[in-house]
Amino acid sequence: MNGLSFRGRRARRVAVAAAFAWCVVAAGACSPEPTGPPPPPPGAIPAGQSIGTSAIEGHARFEGAPPPRRPIRMSSEASCQRPGVEPLSEDVIVSPAGALKNVYVHVVSGLGDRVFAPPLSPALMDQAGCAFVPHLLDVQAGQVIEFGNSDPIVHNVRAIGEKNRVFNVSMPGKGKTVRRYFAVPEIVKIRCDIHAWMSAFVAVEGHPFHAVTAEDGSFSLRGLPAGTYAVEAWQEKSGTQKQTVTVAEGETAKLDFTFHPAKSP
Repeated sequence: MNGLSFRGRRARRVAVAAAFAWCVVAAGACSPEPTGPPPPPPGAIPAGQSIGTSAIEGHARFEGAPPPRRPIRMSSEASCQRPGVEPLSEDVIVSPAGALKNVYVHVVSGLGDRVFAPPLSPALMDQAGCAFVPHLLDVQAGQVIEFGNSDPIVHNVRAIGEKNRVFNVSMPGKGKTVRRYFAVPEIVKIRCDIHAWMSAFVAVEGHPFHAVTAEDGSFSLRGLPAGTYAVEAWQEKSGTQKQTVTVAEGETAKLDFTFHPAKSP
């Protein structure tokens, strides 16, 4: 009887701890939703308005043996499993030709004191197949982001940053959406606490000259005025690189970034 009583008390403690953990998530989820970003300051360049006819284009490449993409085990959630589909890690995606996907490329200097209003249309990040889609989303500071849940199960969205307001919102089933924004440029980590393998990034910049490389490693920054620019490329495992390029009015400058395997700690 004492053993049964002990096991009963232990089971109750586990249940209470689980309930408390859920309440913590729920409390964060139920925090008041911001009414929206503030209006852009006077004199801000409207979204979509051209300020030049120059462009910077190029590719991100991976040199050396790329790390194999790891299978993601979703056995803890039956709804995440799809017959014949093996989900793979997205932290390093290299094509057979060496093109590197999901590199964030952005101008870090050369625009002077110009201020840009964010796009009016929201950026989208979904939770589908128990993964964040896209894995890396680039937005402008003050641009609304709509987070969605296309899965028939509960997720949550936790934002982890150093300069922006953090949040943790519940996504209790298919069709749920929430809107948030980030006010300051930085790369924000996004994760789902319920499914530990689910993570993503939102790259925030104060102007519209940023891009995420495609499957073929390509990127394009168009509509720039003539000038000299420092351009940075960030890859979540291999770190950052920076190059300087000068572009004339109406010219397209070429700029390539080459990444290598991350060094072991």
